[in-house]
Amino acid sequence: MIEVKNITIQYPTETPIQDMSFLIRKGEKVCLVGESGSGKSSLLNAIAGFVSLTTGTILVDHISLHPKSLPEIRKKLAWLPQELNLELDTVLNLVYYPFSFKENKKIRPSKQQVQNVFATLLLEAPLLEKQLSEISGGQKQRVALASVLLLNKAILLLDEPSAALDDRATKALSLLLNSLTNTTILISSHDKRLIDNMERIIEIKNKY
Repeated sequence: MIEVKNITIQYPTETPIQDMSFLIRKGEKVCLVGESGSGKSSLLNAIAGFVSLTTGTILVDHISLHPKSLPEIRKKLAWLPQELNLELDTVLNLVYYPFSFKENKKIRPSKQQVQNVFATLLLEAPLLEKQLSEISGGQKQRVALASVLLLNKAILLLDEPSAALDDRATKALSLLLNSLTNTTILISSHDKRLIDNMERIIEIKNKY
């Protein structure tokens, strides 16, 4: 489902990923681990098409990643960065933000569908009526996760999805991710609570 072939990602002052290869099969749940700055986020961003490769190739569902194929590839995946820099005011607007784009308008979920995903992430329905400024960082992170999950994409790319979550919420997230049997999931994490519940680990080591 995701094939990374001899890729290098190089910035002016560092090379976080050098000559890296791996294969993730359909439905696998895989975690990227490594020290801060080892390139986990860069790798996820590259697969999502937000960071250019210096060398190498990435294939998503047998489609080679390049500017012309990017729209087709993005139809297959959902990506959640560590931090959302969106100028949104309400929880409801955050949930429905991805569905404001043309390609997602037809799959806009009902309020009941949103509440169902909220429940699996231990979020209460009344939260939908709140301002983002009124909720905690952990709640905001789970709201963003709910939004991404509601896209029902074949591939999920999640960057540190449990960073602001307590033990109970992290357990709920792990159970939910593992219940998505047909979804290919690639996350980055430092969180042992989450790492231990993934099927496979890929360790990234700095080479510079």
